Amino acid sequence: MRRYPIRSKLVRDTSTINPRIHHRIVAKKNRVDRHRPLHPDLATRLEERAIIEYTHSSNAIEGNTLTLGETETVIRGMTVGGKTIREIQEARNHPDAIQYLKQTVQDNTRITEETIRQVHRLLHDKILEHPGEYRTGMIKVPGAHFTPPKSTEIPRHIQQLTDWLHRNPMEHTPVELAARFTHSLLVVHPFHDGNGRTSRILLNLILMQHGYPVITNISYRDRKRYLGALREADLGNHMPLVNFIATSVEEALTKHLVAIEELVTYSLREAAQHSPYTAAYLGLRAYDGSLGAYKQGRNWRVTREDLEQYIEQNKD
Repeated sequence: MRRYPIRSKLVRDTSTINPRIHHRIVAKKNRVDRHRPLHPDLATRLEERAIIEYTHSSNAIEGNTLTLGETETVIRGMTVGGKTIREIQEARNHPDAIQYLKQTVQDNTRITEETIRQVHRLLHDKILEHPGEYRTGMIKVPGAHFTPPKSTEIPRHIQQLTDWLHRNPMEHTPVELAARFTHSLLVVHPFHDGNGRTSRILLNLILMQHGYPVITNISYRDRKRYLGALREADLGNHMPLVNFIATSVEEALTKHLVAIEELVTYSLREAAQHSPYTAAYLGLRAYDGSLGAYKQGRNWRVTREDLEQYIEQNKD
């Protein structure tokens, strides 16, 4: 196993976001911004749905067996049978952590060591014996290509990481910055348990601090792809992770726009009827981020304008 010096790893490579994806993200964010503030009823409905989907996916990535419907039931204050107390508490804790993010952004508070520990406390309240406390002793991360630093070195690495975040010496875009911070926190692995959930919440906090109003969800259905991108980042190649996160950010923005602008959307089979491409080909382009599609359940959908934009860009 290889130990990475966190500081040098943060500044060594210049991973870049796919320019087409970045262009679409910026355009869609600007469109979302033009609709703000939303009508309170619509804003509440969209936020509640986003929190439920985010909570379900983030927990499912870590092995929680609650379904989406059961997650919603728990968040709304009811109980479900046949699940462990831990699984139910994991669902209950996420809305409090997300509310903390919103308050942090509203207060214009920088991300510090205490921010990271507080997020961990909120996510693991009534689950771990000492939530928010750093691990003691060495730890191995199954499947990872790195060895986390010694427990005594964690505070120093976290300080270096938060300093790097606020300096942004490579002038990364917000999406790149959030993706790389998330991975670097996982390399430090400051807690015995809950590092993945904590890193994904903090990814959203960084994006929110840069004006992204929509919760970015890493779907549990993309778990294999997500973990593969993290392993590539372990080896020094951040591009797959950056662009995986970028497609997740774009999906969140697209879903938001579909809801508030009532956009026309197609399944890939329907999109094939309106384009010179097959549904299978469009599925490949959706998967690699070339086509600005989004997942609805297990299936891809694409807005009419995203399809038309793709056709125009590739007509030659």
